[in-house]
Amino acid sequence: MKFKPVILILIFAGLIGLAFYTTQQEKEEAAKKTPTEQNTGLKPGSKAPDFTLNTLDGTQTSLKDYRGKKIILNFWATWCPPCREEMPEMQKFYNDYKNKNVEVLAVNLEYSETKPEKIKDFVHEYGLSFLIPLDEKNTIGKQYRAVSIPTSYFIDEEGLIQKIHIGPMDYDFMEEEIEEMN
Repeated sequence: MKFKPVILILIFAGLIGLAFYTTQQEKEEAAKKTPTEQNTGLKPGSKAPDFTLNTLDGTQTSLKDYRGKKIILNFWATWCPPCREEMPEMQKFYNDYKNKNVEVLAVNLEYSETKPEKIKDFVHEYGLSFLIPLDEKNTIGKQYRAVSIPTSYFIDEEGLIQKIHIGPMDYDFMEEEIEEMN
């Protein structure tokens, strides 16, 4: 019995589709069995991986310290034009929302800076008052896949990622995303 190439292709495509469907079902079943505290990842609905970094003012901060608040976790660098574009908007947003159970953590990818003192100059120039954790070795940037910056994660009070945004944000966008978490 000879099979025509079209039939073989259809059979092969069907087998791949079945394998993909089975894999998806297995993943969904595993997710149901995994306790929320272990279901960390980088997709909406997953728990944001915790980290501890030194801040620009020399103290240490951990993501888990802000559990119970909505968080905008932003990855940026001083040399990044879109980052420069969004910083005034983030500061304005922070001024309006810091007393509304919202925190902005702007993780500077310090490993990529030509001179670390540029960060302090940048913060002073833009009048930034939100927390600036420093990712000296790009461990957190890699963990959060901040390949293109700025990259921002919107994290709810339970520590779950609600949205991932790549590119600059403006005030209205941040406000809309935070309000959607209610």
